[in-house]
Amino acid sequence: MNLEKKESGELNRVRSHPLFADVDEAVLRGLLTERLAELRSFAVGELLLQSPQAGLILSGKASVTTPDAGRSVLLRYLGNLDLFGIANLFSTDPFVSQIRAVKPTRCFLLSEAGVRRLLGENESFREHYIAFLGSRIRFLNRKIGYLTAGSAERRLAWYLSSLGAGRVQLPISLSDLSELLAIGRASLYRALDRLESDGYLKRDGKDWTLPDPEILRNAYR
Repeated sequence: MNLEKKESGELNRVRSHPLFADVDEAVLRGLLTERLAELRSFAVGELLLQSPQAGLILSGKASVTTPDAGRSVLLRYLGNLDLFGIANLFSTDPFVSQIRAVKPTRCFLLSEAGVRRLLGENESFREHYIAFLGSRIRFLNRKIGYLTAGSAERRLAWYLSSLGAGRVQLPISLSDLSELLAIGRASLYRALDRLESDGYLKRDGKDWTLPDPEILRNAYR
């Protein structure tokens, strides 16, 4: 009974994501029974995907890097209720990224066949799936923008301008940001000081304010 309650709680968390909001719990249970989906835990350092699947993080944290182990680039971190793996579906090409647990992580994994079924049977799932793909394209365009921006100040400016106007919360640590932008910690701190002294950024401890992200982006084109 406790296992059933735990599974039910986890499936409710799955359904709290917009992609699965209109998928009945009974349908999700059916996918688990048919082994078209699974609830699985991963240890630190373990790859979350080794076959084409879509996944949703229920707890923990994972890193997304380019697949080249010799020269991998951090793309982003995944946390609570983040989706992953969708770009690897419906293709025989090698995986476009590597996703590895950096904390003990619990996931809902959906096979390619399971995704096909939901796309065919659930209109809401289909619409949110398309919307998610669009958001990933926009994210990658932004990522290309600040990785190719040149100086540390330009990379930082392009990244910060994507967070919105007014008071913002940095979604990752400064150490992670340094790795994400592929610049050293010292260079990152100097770039932060420069943007602040130029009036594009205001910092008060953990409270950061971006007066006008568009002006910031234009200043570092």
